[in-house]
Amino acid sequence: MRRKSRTGDGDGNTRQRILDAAERLLAEKSYHAVSTRMITEAAEANTAALHYHFGTKEAVVQAIFERRLGPINRKRIKLLDAFENQQEPDLEEVLKAFIGPTLMLNASEGERYFKMLSSNISMDPSEELRRFSFDFYREVGEKFVRLIARVCPHLTPEELFWRMGCVYGAMVYIRADNGRLQLILGHELSFRNDTRGLEMMARFLAAGLKAPAVF
Repeated sequence: MRRKSRTGDGDGNTRQRILDAAERLLAEKSYHAVSTRMITEAAEANTAALHYHFGTKEAVVQAIFERRLGPINRKRIKLLDAFENQQEPDLEEVLKAFIGPTLMLNASEGERYFKMLSSNISMDPSEELRRFSFDFYREVGEKFVRLIARVCPHLTPEELFWRMGCVYGAMVYIRADNGRLQLILGHELSFRNDTRGLEMMARFLAAGLKAPAVF
């Protein structure tokens, strides 16, 4: 007879089910409204399983972010590193290196939940929780902004701040693809053509970054 594991679940998928259940619940509710018991019930696991695999709810969230963002950020860093020794990096290519990996994500249900979850956490009243989310983007974000500042020396820190806000805003809105623009411009349109979308975004955003300083 097969012995049960320490998690109380011998099928080997307990960790994955906990992550999937937590991702969905944390997307649908706030972080503070979801308990470990709710997560384990949705995952059809026991509380001991969550403590065995993760220890705390915070560690569950950290594992979700690593699962979704870890590979993306490692790819971004590799692509951005290629520009470090170039005297005059091409601005559009720098933008593609940073934005491209996120646009190429599949449109799975889990990815949709993660977008909602990360958005919820980034606006959470808890500064500690927001900082936890931001830390996952810090290394690649700093590398990206340094490259943009190098390619656009005509921008003051204030101008760079505002224009980078437009870059991030465009990226987040297009990734969300919430259907609002389709209501205005037509349901046959979609942001899901990743290759064409990346080309259009890079060209448009590069033009904005290259524009003469306003102040």
